[in-house]
Amino acid sequence: MEAFKAFVENGSVSKAADALYVSQPAVSKLLNNFELDIGMELIDRSSNRPVVTERGMRVYEEIDRILSGVDQIGQAIAAIRAKERSQITVGVMPGFPPSLLSRAAQIVRQDHPDISISFIVRSSEFISHGILSRKMDLGIIARELDHPQVQTNLFLDQEMVAVMRPDHALAERDVVDISDLQGQNFISFTSGSVSRQMMDKALEAARIEPDTVLQATTAPNCCAFVADGLGLSVMSPIFAEHSHDRLTFRPFTPTLRVQVQSVRPVDGRERRSTDLVLSALEAARDEKTSARAKL
Repeated sequence: MEAFKAFVENGSVSKAADALYVSQPAVSKLLNNFELDIGMELIDRSSNRPVVTERGMRVYEEIDRILSGVDQIGQAIAAIRAKERSQITVGVMPGFPPSLLSRAAQIVRQDHPDISISFIVRSSEFISHGILSRKMDLGIIARELDHPQVQTNLFLDQEMVAVMRPDHALAERDVVDISDLQGQNFISFTSGSVSRQMMDKALEAARIEPDTVLQATTAPNCCAFVADGLGLSVMSPIFAEHSHDRLTFRPFTPTLRVQVQSVRPVDGRERRSTDLVLSALEAARDEKTSARAKL
């Protein structure tokens, strides 16, 4: 499993061997034996460069989940031995502002140095599974998680805004309407994201068809494309906070709200420490929101 995980994450047998500090033939043998053991083709070797099959990616996700849990057990054991440090694992959705995580870590470190935090960036679905299986203590996700064993609170509720370069034609508008997007070069989030689903629904209702030239998985990628003049985008302003000095933001109609939830097990371990970490994240959020309002 470790050999297959290393192959997927490093992209080749030789790089996987380097990561595991073993020989390339040893990794090849491990991969072959693993496929034989489970009776499934995980790697397509028909081309010069072997690639992971669709089934292989599904197996990788399960392996990653399992081995992450094993790592967490090791961390918990180390914390128990130390008897002085709480290890809190926080799952964070892709694109969540790193500056908020950094600021929250500073607050925790300053006031509660006995708490150690591990931030893990994963999809909202992956984090939901992590919370339900008790592999994560706290999650920040862009979806509802309605479960009797999970406590859910609204962490962020923001109206999406139009994001563009200062020299974009629509930057002269006080408000950008969805009708203004007709024929415009548009940077969209990838299919499956909550923001993409809301935007697609609004465009369909308005019968507007922008020219979607690029799709990206996270707000930082969208902002990078916008900053390079490839088009404009629509997103929550806090997720574009790292690009405020390069981009212009305008209110967008119709109103589309991004809601981010904090989730944690009702009877999770280290409850006090988890509450303190969440409070630090909320304080960092409020600082960032207040600073944005002054701009």
